[in-house]
Amino acid sequence: MSKSALAITEDHTDLADAANGQLSRLNSRAAARATLEDGSSHPAGIWSAGAEVGWNGLAIAEEHGGSGAGLAELAVVLEAQGRELCPGPFLPSVAAAVVIDRCAPDSVRAQLLPGLADGSTVGALALSGSVAIGSDLVVTGESPAVLGAPDADVLVIAAGEDVVIVDAAAEGVTVTALDSLDTTRSVGSVALRGVTVADDRVLRGAARKAWTVFRILASAEAVGVSWATLEMAVEYAKVREQFGRTIGTFQAVKHHAANMLVNAEETTAASWDAARADDLDSAWFAAAVAASHAIRTQVFNAQYNIQLHGGIAYTWEHDAHLYLRRARTLAAIMADGADPLLDIVEGQRSGQAHGASFTLPPEAEAYRSQAREAVASVRALPEDKQRDFLVDSGYLVPHWPKPWGRAADVLEQLVIEEEFSGVDRPDMGITGWVALTIAQAGNDDQRERFVEPVLRGQVMWCQLFSEPGAGSDAAAVRTAAKKVDGGWRVTGQKVWTSLAQHCQWGMATVRTDPDAPKHAGVTMMAIDMKSPGVTVNPLRGITGDSHFNEVFFDDVFVPDADVVGDVNRGWLVARATLGNERVSIGGGSGGATGFSPDDLVKLLDAAPNGANYVRRAGESIAETHTLRLLNLRRASRAIAGAEPGPEGNVTKLLVAEAGQRITELGMELAGSAPVVGQAPKLLRSYLGNRAMTIAGGTSEITRNTIAERILGLPRDPLLK
Repeated sequence: MSKSALAITEDHTDLADAANGQLSRLNSRAAARATLEDGSSHPAGIWSAGAEVGWNGLAIAEEHGGSGAGLAELAVVLEAQGRELCPGPFLPSVAAAVVIDRCAPDSVRAQLLPGLADGSTVGALALSGSVAIGSDLVVTGESPAVLGAPDADVLVIAAGEDVVIVDAAAEGVTVTALDSLDTTRSVGSVALRGVTVADDRVLRGAARKAWTVFRILASAEAVGVSWATLEMAVEYAKVREQFGRTIGTFQAVKHHAANMLVNAEETTAASWDAARADDLDSAWFAAAVAASHAIRTQVFNAQYNIQLHGGIAYTWEHDAHLYLRRARTLAAIMADGADPLLDIVEGQRSGQAHGASFTLPPEAEAYRSQAREAVASVRALPEDKQRDFLVDSGYLVPHWPKPWGRAADVLEQLVIEEEFSGVDRPDMGITGWVALTIAQAGNDDQRERFVEPVLRGQVMWCQLFSEPGAGSDAAAVRTAAKKVDGGWRVTGQKVWTSLAQHCQWGMATVRTDPDAPKHAGVTMMAIDMKSPGVTVNPLRGITGDSHFNEVFFDDVFVPDADVVGDVNRGWLVARATLGNERVSIGGGSGGATGFSPDDLVKLLDAAPNGANYVRRAGESIAETHTLRLLNLRRASRAIAGAEPGPEGNVTKLLVAEAGQRITELGMELAGSAPVVGQAPKLLRSYLGNRAMTIAGGTSEITRNTIAERILGLPRDPLLK
C-alpha cells in the first residue's frame, strides 16, 4: 500500500512509491539527523540524486529542461520529502522555479529554468519584508527570513504586488545565514541596497501568484510531516505498555490520535485540491485554505507525537523533535507576511470561495445524455407526477440496486447530481436509510411490501435503536421479545427516536436471546407503529420542537413475517442501517447548520468588534469548505478505482463539530441580538446544532471508532 496520502491515481501512486523508495535508499532521515551535528543543511548526495531522477524539473516546461508535469505531481514528491525529513533547499528552489516558469517572460525562463531543472542552480523564494522597486528599476529593502537563501543562486523576491528576480551574487545583495530551528534547511535574511535589475526581471502583479505557489507546495510538504508524526505516534501506542496494558487502549490516547488523523485528512484534502487547480489565479483561495490547515496541523501533530511518546521523545536521540523543528519552522515562514486566514475571509467576501469540483472522465458523457433526457421528462410533468417518474426511472435513488434504483456507480451518481441540480428530488432521510436496509437484508416479501411505498412517499419509518441509559451504545438492547405462535411479543422502551410520532412503521432492535453475548441474541423487527401496545411520547427539544420521542412497547405482537434478517443475527442488519445513517450524515458538505459562511461574513462585517474575530472566521470558512473536499476525494478515489479512504468517518465527525463552531462564532458576533429575539435563524441554528455531536453516535465514540478501525489501536480490554 502506498505511503502517499495525496496520491489517488495510479500515476501519482507510482510516483509517490518511487519518491519514498529513493529517499529511503538515500537514508534521508539519517541525513536529517546528521545536520544537527555537522551544520550542513545541503547534503550534496541527496540533492544530486533528486536532480538525476528529475524532481527539480518536474513542474518546469519541457522546452526548458523539465518534465512538463504540474503542481499535483510536484506535491506528491514534496509529501514524500516531508515524510522522510529530506534535508536541503528543494522546497524553496522548486517554488522559485515554478514562479519563474508561470510568471516570467520567455527571455528569463530560457536563461534560468534549465539550471533550476537540472539542479545546477538553486533558487529561493522570499515573500515577506520591505523590498520595493523604484521607478528606475533599482531595488531596495529586506526580507527577514527566507527559506534556503544561504544556498541560493537565484532569489525570487516579492516587492509589493510585484516580484523581482535577482542573482544572489549581484552587487548590493547581502544574504546572512540565520540560526535556524530546523537544521535540515538553511534560513537567511536578504538585504538589497540599490540593486539595479533588468526590466524583464520584474514580474508585474505576480506577488499573489508567488504566494499561491509557495502555499501549495509548502502545504504538500506539511502533509508528509503530519502523516509521519501521526504514524510514529500510533505505532508507539500499539506497543508501549503502561499500567499492564498498551497505552493505545486508553481512550485519552485514542482521542489524541483521532484528532491527529482528522487534522491530517483535512490538510491532505485541502492540499490535494489546491495542487490540482488549472491556473494560479483560480488556485488562490484553495491555496489559502490549504495553508491554513497545514500551518496548524503539522505543528499540532508534531507536538502530540511527542506527547504520546512521553519522555523518550524528549531526548536528543529521538527523531520526534526533528519533525517538530521542521513543522515549527515551516509554519512560521508560511505565516510570515500574509495570514492565509485573512485571505480566506476576503475570498469568501468577494465571491472567490469557489465550490469544489473536478472534471469527469470522457465515459461520463454516456450517462449525461441519459440524465438530461430524464431531467427534460420530469420537468415536462405536472408536479404531482414527478415523484412517480423519478421512482420508475430509478433516478430518485440512483445508487440503490435495481429495480428501485439504477445501481449507479460513482461516476454515474456524480453525473446525475450535476444534471439534476435544479430538480427537486425528495430526501427521504431516516426512512430512506431503513428502506435501503430492507432492500439489502430483507426477504422478497418484505421488499415488495415495504420498499416501494417508501419511495413513493406513502410511508414513513423511524429507527428504533437507542434505549434509556445506552447512549451511543446501540448494542445495549434491553427491549425483549418472547416467541409465541406465529410471531413474537415485544416489551421494552426506546428513546431519542426521531419523528416517531409521524411514522407508520419502525425498525427495531430487539433482544431475543438474553443468554447470548451482547452483540448476539439481537433480532431486527419491523414494527407497525399503530399496533396495540405501542405508545409514542414526543420529547420537546431545546429548540422548542418535538423532533425526538420515547416509544414504549407493552406486549406488542410482531408476526414472523416482519422479522428482518435471521433471528438472533439482527446486529448485522443494525450495522448496515447505522452505516447507511453515517454515510448520509457524513455525506453532506456542511451539515444541517442552517448558517452558512456567507451568513458568517455578513455578521463579521456588521459587528463593531468584527476585526477581533477575522481569524476564527477564516478557520470556520476553511473547515466548511474542506468538508466538500473530503467528499470530493472520496468520489475521486472511487472513480480512480482506488481503495476507500477514511474520509467518510472523518466527515461525519467534522460535519457535527464544524456546525457547532460556526454557529458559536455567529452567536459571539451577533452580540445580544439572538438572545432577545432579533436573530431567530441564528439562534435556531445554534441550538439545533447542539444535537449534531450526539445524534448518530457522539463525537467521543466516533473518535474511538476512528482510532480503532482506521488507525488500528486496540480496544479497551475492560470492555466486554
